[in-house]
This record gives sequence, C-alpha cells and structure tokens, in this order.
Amino acid sequence: MGAYYSAARFLAGAALGLLTRWEVKGRDQVPREGGLIVASNHVSFWDPPLVGAALPREAHFLAKEELFSSPWMGWLIRSVNAIPIRRGVADLSGMSRAIETLQRGSALLMFPEGSRMRDGELHPARPGVGMMAVNADVPIVPCYVSGSGRPSRWVWRGVRVRIWFGPALHWKDLAGPETDLAPGRALYQRVSDAVMREVAVLRSGQLRSASRGAA
Repeated sequence: MGAYYSAARFLAGAALGLLTRWEVKGRDQVPREGGLIVASNHVSFWDPPLVGAALPREAHFLAKEELFSSPWMGWLIRSVNAIPIRRGVADLSGMSRAIETLQRGSALLMFPEGSRMRDGELHPARPGVGMMAVNADVPIVPCYVSGSGRPSRWVWRGVRVRIWFGPALHWKDLAGPETDLAPGRALYQRVSDAVMREVAVLRSGQLRSASRGAA
C-alpha cells in the first residue's frame, strides 16, 4: 500500500468511524493480495469513501468522467486511485484501464446497480461487474452498506453505518455449474445477478442482527 494512500485511508477511517460509529464486519474475508472486485450496494455518495476506508487493502474505484474536469476534485480522486469512466455509453477505454488494474493484482470497488439507489432498496444489477470479473478472471467480494444515506442523523446518533463484507467468490462459482462460460452479455449478467443475491444475503444478516439488538 502506498504511503499517501495508507495515510489517507487511516485518517478517513478514523474520522468516518468516529462520525458514523460504524460497524465493519468481515474484513478477514477480504483477500489481502491479488486482483479482486469488491461489489457493494450504493445508496449515497458517501459509499466509496466509507467502503474504501473500511477495506483492509488499497483499492481503486470507477468515477464518472465529469468529476475529473474540476481541478481540485480531479486531483483529489486521482490521488485515491479513481479511474475515469463515461456513463451512459460503452466506455471501452475506461473499462480496459479497470481490467488492467485488476490484472495487475489490485482491488477494484464497484457498484453492481450502476448508480445510487436513494430508496435504500436493492435493485437489479447491470452486467458490468460480471464483465470485469470474467475478463480479468478475478474473484468478487460482496459488500452491503446500510445507514450511509442519512448523514444528517449520524451526529444525533439516530443512524449507525454498517459495512459487512462476505466471502470472496470466483466468478465461475457465481455463474453456476450448468452455465455456458463463453464470454458475453448473458454470462456477465448471470454473474452480476448472483453477486446481488450475495449482497442480499448480507442485508438479511444485518436486519436479523439489528432485530436482535433491538429486542
């Protein structure tokens, strides 16, 4: 882990942990080496820094190209490993950079739903996560974040952020034994759908844990 990233991650983790009283579970299930996708639900613009700070290793993430046009914002997100990508089109150059990042043995944070879902519910995945995992041949760690969409209530202790990581799963296991493994949209979508089911399992675990705590 680079010195700058390590320091930024430490400071962000300390500040966010104090502000949100976060509960992070499953860090031990995140492989410390090798290419890896961390696939999380997405409800708030706080999700990338929260998940990135909670991860036990350096990560890269995709950011919409427009953010890089601002000098200060562009510098900031590049300094924490953001990869620009154009939204709404098939940005082959951006996807190629992301795949190369994975093939070099780095971790990449992705949001299978494709954009923020402000209602807090899980929505169908887009094929992007599956496409990245198949073409880079890397495993996927599911992640579920809750409480990140209500920052105004963190201070008043009304909402606590919870970040749970699941076990790393190879894309072939997610696709299933009867699946045609020929690269293509059908395979990519099947893998992405399976990832969202794993995220849903983590969500159910959080809800059960919260119910027991409230009892």
